[in-house]
Order: sequence, then C-alpha cells, then structure tokens
Amino acid sequence: MTKKIIFFFIIFFIQMYPGNSSEVKIVSKVNNKILTNIDIENESKYLLILNSNLKNLNKNELYELSKNSLIRQIIKKEEVVKRFNLEKNSELSEKLLKKNYTALGFKNEEKYSNFLIKEGLNIEFLKEKLLIERLWNSLIYEKFKNKIKIDQSIIKNEVQNLINNQEKIYEYNLSEILFDYKTNNKELFDFIDNYGFEAAASKYSISDTSSNGGKIGWIKNSNLNEKLKKQISNLSEGQISKPIKIPNGNLLIKLNQKKEIKSKIDLELETQKQINFEQNRQLNSFSLNFYKKLKQNSTINEY
Repeated sequence: MTKKIIFFFIIFFIQMYPGNSSEVKIVSKVNNKILTNIDIENESKYLLILNSNLKNLNKNELYELSKNSLIRQIIKKEEVVKRFNLEKNSELSEKLLKKNYTALGFKNEEKYSNFLIKEGLNIEFLKEKLLIERLWNSLIYEKFKNKIKIDQSIIKNEVQNLINNQEKIYEYNLSEILFDYKTNNKELFDFIDNYGFEAAASKYSISDTSSNGGKIGWIKNSNLNEKLKKQISNLSEGQISKPIKIPNGNLLIKLNQKKEIKSKIDLELETQKQINFEQNRQLNSFSLNFYKKLKQNSTINEY
C-alpha cells in the first residue's frame, strides 16, 4: 500500500470517528479491507456481550481475539457477497436480530438498541454480523449439500434398537474447544485454569462455536459416536474430557449439565433429529475446511 493511499484511509477514518481522531490507527489489512483499532475495540465490545467470561482476559489477549474474530468475519463476508445481496435480505436480518435480543432477555428492539448504544455499538453493526453468519451457513449448505453422506436406514435401525433394548437416554449440555494439532496442550490447559473454558474456546477454538464460548447446547447421548459417548459418560458436571483426536484437530468437551430423558421415544421424530444432527456435523466440518482454504488464499498484512 502506498503512503498516498494510507493517508487517504487515515483521513477517511478521522471523519468517521471525529471524537477519537487522534487515536485512530490502521492495524491490519485483509485483502482490500482496512482494519483500525476502533474496529477491534467495537468487536471486543460485541464479544463481551456474547461471552462475559472474556472480561477475565488481559488487554492483549482480548485484542488478539477480537482481531482474529474480525478477520474471520471479513473473509466470510467477501465470500457471502459473491452469492447473496445483503440489502435484499433485510427481512431475514430483522428476524435474526429479534431472535438475538430475545435470547439475551430484551423485550423489544428499542430496549436492545439503547443497551447497545450504552455499550458504544449500534444496532446496524450487529444486524450485519448476524446476517453474514446466517448467509455463510446457507452458502455452505448449497455448496456441500451433495457431499453429505447419511444412511438413514442405519440411523433408524439404531434408534429402533435403542427403543427395543430400553436403554437409558441422557441429554448432555456440552461446550467444545476444537483446536489445531499444532496448539501447545499445556498452554491451552493453563489458559483454561487461569481464565475458564469459555474464554479458552473463544481464543483457541477453530470451530464456529468459538464466538459464543464453545457452547454446543443439549445433545442426546444417542446422537454421539461411541468414542465421544464413552468419554462424556465418564464425566461429571463441570468436568472436561481429555483431548480427543478427530479429522479437523483435537477436541475438548466440557459437560455443563446432564439429565435423563424418561419420556417415550418417538421412532420417526428421534430418527429425524439424529439425521439433522449428523447433517449439521458434516456441514460444520465442510465449513471449517472451506474457511481454512479461503484464509490461506487471503492476503493479511499487519501494520
């Protein structure tokens, strides 16, 4: 980038943030997108709303986490806008926003907007983030749906055997950290000890769940393969599994809660749930690999 172009961007950002003009700095460039310290500060505020555990991080840790989160969004957005018109998806954006603020306990958009303003954010910023992530998921589905391999008859037989054998069905509330093989295990576990599992997921996990502290949610034990089922069944609530080697990296699972399901199992309904679970699992794997490829082909410069 020439000095002339850099000067242009500095003037541009000074006009955008007049109250912080002396503080605005260009810190990174992802392909053709400029990132400033203000962008990273805003991303930090957003991530702290999603995961309050990140308050335990020191300033440098939160800065790096926020920068990497922004880089991921920029790369995803560049691919999304090749296939979707963001403006034409405004209705979807509104639905996603409502789902978001309802989940956080806000009664309406006005109250949520006022909260965001107090946090130094605006609601349009959040709408775009939510929309990009949803459209990214749609993109992944359209691109890889023909590569999904599910034998529905096998799944149905497994559910039927479960019913016939009257095995106990448990639901686990789980969180995950999917980390690269190159990650130092001791460093990761030390970080968990110091800052907590959720903060570690945000920093180290390469899964899409990293943005919400690694939370997966409730999953029936019947949805898990034998390797995961064995690991998780031996955990107590609050415990973390040993690293589990899977194709995309090493996996840590935290058991948040456990409960037994005593209601009668509906064969067709449970079969469909397990088919959906397996489809999402494969799509998540495709998403991760596709993003890695895009990032490898991107130009990322630090200033």
